[in-house]
Amino acid sequence: MKRSRKNSRKDVYQIVNDRIMSSLEKGIIPWKQPWSVMGLPKNYHSGKVYKGINLWLLISCGHAKPYYLTFKQAESLGGKVKKGSKSSPIVYWNFVYQHKETGKKLNEEEARKLPKGLVDRRAFLKYYNVFNIADVEGVEWELPEINQKQAFKPIKACEELLENVPDLPAIRYGEAQAYYYPLKDYINMPAKELFRSENHYYQTLFHELVHSTGHQKRLNRKELCEASEKDESAYSREELTAEMGASYLGNLCGIWQEAQQENSTAYIQHWLGQLKKDKRLLVESAAKAQKAVDYLTNGRT
Repeated sequence: MKRSRKNSRKDVYQIVNDRIMSSLEKGIIPWKQPWSVMGLPKNYHSGKVYKGINLWLLISCGHAKPYYLTFKQAESLGGKVKKGSKSSPIVYWNFVYQHKETGKKLNEEEARKLPKGLVDRRAFLKYYNVFNIADVEGVEWELPEINQKQAFKPIKACEELLENVPDLPAIRYGEAQAYYYPLKDYINMPAKELFRSENHYYQTLFHELVHSTGHQKRLNRKELCEASEKDESAYSREELTAEMGASYLGNLCGIWQEAQQENSTAYIQHWLGQLKKDKRLLVESAAKAQKAVDYLTNGRT
């Protein structure tokens, strides 16, 4: 198992923080997604589910098949990691043992033989890298059968709304993540079958659709561009605009009640904090959300 050289406490925490922050900056909240990616991330070799921060690190990657291997594990199966594939960091705790009286360093076996009062145990965080099985070639994967869900049933009101959107951006299904990419003007969505319900699919799509109205060739909403530059204030304004607009569209199509945003304490506290910092946030975001909805519906609302 090859480990990276930079394994200091600060480095590892920074790696984890940067990874999750990158997802949050794209509007992807790993612990709150209305779709499933074939269960929880697992190590393909051991079959064990990843836990703690590793669970969220891997969920945030958006892989449709949540199975991972180290480079050596892939090789042991006769596989080869594809050239250019990106790895994902996995963290773990390592321990150093030392005799309190003599200062002698001990291995784990020696430490266990001594009374606890004589052993100083210090923990530090390290990491190694894993690859998704989609990035490994030369292996015939044996994956558990997934219970087949009922076929996706389009909702008429939602489809009619989409059909009438002026200059609808392309909707792609390349990753198990939902986001709008302004530079190339497209929306990426998880496969429809991965969502818990049709309502959740459309509500998520509407959120990204409202984001797309901020493009320069549409409503030219400055927060959309500024939000991609790690401007927390712009990001909050753009996200609230998208959420309000998506809620409006969901209500308009009669789907909001089932697919509404989870009322988690963390979620509520986040927006309370934002509103306390910016008293104009709510009113201005509501106005911009209404403008986005008017654009998407050709002013029919």
